[in-house]
Amino acid sequence: MTQPHVFVALADILNLRCDAWLLPTDCTVKIEEPWLRAHSELRSMAAASASAEFRDGSTLAEPIRSWESASPLPIMTAVPNDGTWGPDVVAERLEAFVRSALMTVPVLPDDRPYRLLALPFFGTAGGGAGNHLGAALRAILDASAGLASRYDVDIVLVLRDRAAFSLAQKLRREASDGSSWPSLEPHLHAKAKSLGQTAGAGHLVPFLGAGVSVSAGAPSWGQLLDTLRTGVRLKEAESAAFQGLGPLDQAGVLEQLYADQHGSRAAFGRAVAAAVDVPRYGLAPALLAALPSAGAITLNYDRLFEMACGDAQRPRTVMPENIPAVGNDWLLKLHGSVSAPESIVLTRDDYLGYNSNREALSALVKAHLLTHHLLFVGFGLADDHFHEIVHDVRRALPPTGSKEHQMGTVLSLFHEPLQSLVWSGNLDILPMSGAPGQNAGEEEVHTALAAAGRELEIFLDMMASYATDNHSYLLAPSYDAGLNEAESRLRAQLMELAAQPRSPETKEVWELLDKTLERLGRSRSHQGRTNYEG
Repeated sequence: MTQPHVFVALADILNLRCDAWLLPTDCTVKIEEPWLRAHSELRSMAAASASAEFRDGSTLAEPIRSWESASPLPIMTAVPNDGTWGPDVVAERLEAFVRSALMTVPVLPDDRPYRLLALPFFGTAGGGAGNHLGAALRAILDASAGLASRYDVDIVLVLRDRAAFSLAQKLRREASDGSSWPSLEPHLHAKAKSLGQTAGAGHLVPFLGAGVSVSAGAPSWGQLLDTLRTGVRLKEAESAAFQGLGPLDQAGVLEQLYADQHGSRAAFGRAVAAAVDVPRYGLAPALLAALPSAGAITLNYDRLFEMACGDAQRPRTVMPENIPAVGNDWLLKLHGSVSAPESIVLTRDDYLGYNSNREALSALVKAHLLTHHLLFVGFGLADDHFHEIVHDVRRALPPTGSKEHQMGTVLSLFHEPLQSLVWSGNLDILPMSGAPGQNAGEEEVHTALAAAGRELEIFLDMMASYATDNHSYLLAPSYDAGLNEAESRLRAQLMELAAQPRSPETKEVWELLDKTLERLGRSRSHQGRTNYEG
């Protein structure tokens, strides 16, 4: 049974696909510089949208008018400019934002059971919360949970500061009643915690399939082929024969038609890139990007995951475009990228020629199947290239061990008993939901897909919480109100240690201690703390 949820992401709210987002301002309609990335004319649009009631403080939230319908809608929300701050002020502002968003975005999205509303860590750049960050974070989380339930919406708190992100995750983990992830079944709850801890230890590698990008509005395989087909002309007799071909052969035919009708095969690659290069990532890439993993693998052509990784302060070197990736976190794009359209693997010829061109890349995947736990997300396990890689790994293992070598976990939308049988002993297939009935209609199947996809996002949200490997909130200024009693005592002891006199003989030891204290937040400057605050 689905229920509203509060997500936490380390991301850029302007790059996140949602229905509406909170734009911090005040009764003078002041818009801070960083928010102008949303639109170059945002200040004039905000001034024109603010009513007399908003300016006199009797209305606390109003949408920006004349906004592009395909883009997430900014809702101006008045943050107090008199320095007052507290849980009641937070709750009042957030409720005004949610009510305004629901009145302005009344229709449910096609791909989600609930609207998704995004919040920044507002009030921290002069709105009164800057000196009480821990308390403000608690207040936003508590108010968001109540509002999500009361108004039937999903809310995502989008943070830019790693200290705030790690503290928010700690506060959610500490909830003794399990209220942070109430919709997950007990076995999913336990698995999300276990996989999160595996990721936190550095032993998990995400393997991303098309489903991760579909959640951001990118086309599925079938939709991609349909889009590509609109760029060429097929005779009526050819059209019927085309429909009878498999997807790889359809792609091959389209590539040839693009070459014939547009003058070069490169036109086909450019058309593929244009079709999949969507501007904003969904929740799934944002949540996966926060995992502390040195490597990641994808079959997707788009740039959503690397964009999300950059916003999560874990930038990745994309391979094979950039080799070597020594010393950097990396993302292996097995089937090519929109940034290099000629590298895209889509037709049967592409697949057949894959091994001769990218043997070293396949070897890297095989090595990780042997040495790490792979997390397959948005992946149907039907890709021929994937089967080939796993087959080679099985052959490399001793005959007695190949059937019982656990390579990873597959997060699938529905229970697939035949796939579980095929991969038994090698892959743990974890469905988010039971499959719709055989006689289910198209609308019922669509609803089931949307619900299962959202359950997957909640699973990833819990995983990310337990994977968090940063504790910079412990010594960071103004976060002390978020600490429990034991952490407060530890903070005092560490600050006392940091203040101890030092001698030249202990310089090297102090250098190590200072690095540790810095990672815990002691010397962190919060003047440039976030890019998007209000």
